[in-house]
Amino acid sequence: MSRLLAALAVALPIIASPATAATWTFGGANATLASLTKTVAGEATLTVVARGFTAAPSTLTNISQLSTLRTIDRISSSIGVVGGANTQLDTNATSGQPREAFIITSDRLLSLTGIRLSVVDLNDTMQLYGVGAGGALVSLGFGGTIAGGLDGLATAVNTGTISANVGGTSALTFNTPLSRFQQYVLTTRAGGDVLFNGDFGQGYRLDTISAAVVPEPASWALLIAGFGLVGAMQRRRRTAVARIAA
Repeated sequence: MSRLLAALAVALPIIASPATAATWTFGGANATLASLTKTVAGEATLTVVARGFTAAPSTLTNISQLSTLRTIDRISSSIGVVGGANTQLDTNATSGQPREAFIITSDRLLSLTGIRLSVVDLNDTMQLYGVGAGGALVSLGFGGTIAGGLDGLATAVNTGTISANVGGTSALTFNTPLSRFQQYVLTTRAGGDVLFNGDFGQGYRLDTISAAVVPEPASWALLIAGFGLVGAMQRRRRTAVARIAA
């Protein structure tokens, strides 16, 4: 019994862990990087790479389409992509630059709960994909603009100046945590060579990601097995008491 209780003492906190989201911050010392890895102790390790592509952002179907290597630009507050007229994550293909995306890979399943983006203009949109089997891209939305809360799918707290070609910061909290994946693709919904709200520009920088880490299957198995053993022991005790009473 004491061993069972000890096992349950380890397993029980796991069931509560997804309720509190951890936050990964991507800013740091100024640098250009091939990849960026960030760890939250006891949660998960995230690795970010930048890729270019040529398809319309809304028509991406597989991660293999993100075939062009790009370089991450890191400053104290955020990361963007080197190239073009600025170092945002940009889909403005009018300048001849490839459209850009971040591929975010975790060592654990994540359920995204929020994201903070900077250099956000009034017309900027966000497109997010989960990466499924065989690299298939599963669209997770969204409609509307970043600063407008993605058509009601998120709560946006905007700071700084949010207006055309200026850019402030939008902290988005998803109204419902997003589907669980180990890999996500972050880009925009409309290409920069397609007018959106009267402007060609589409881009932003990535500050932070917040997510709940999904417990590993082995941990759930331990928890379920523990409850099963408790139930079995209770049944044995009831049987023994019934025999004594008889």
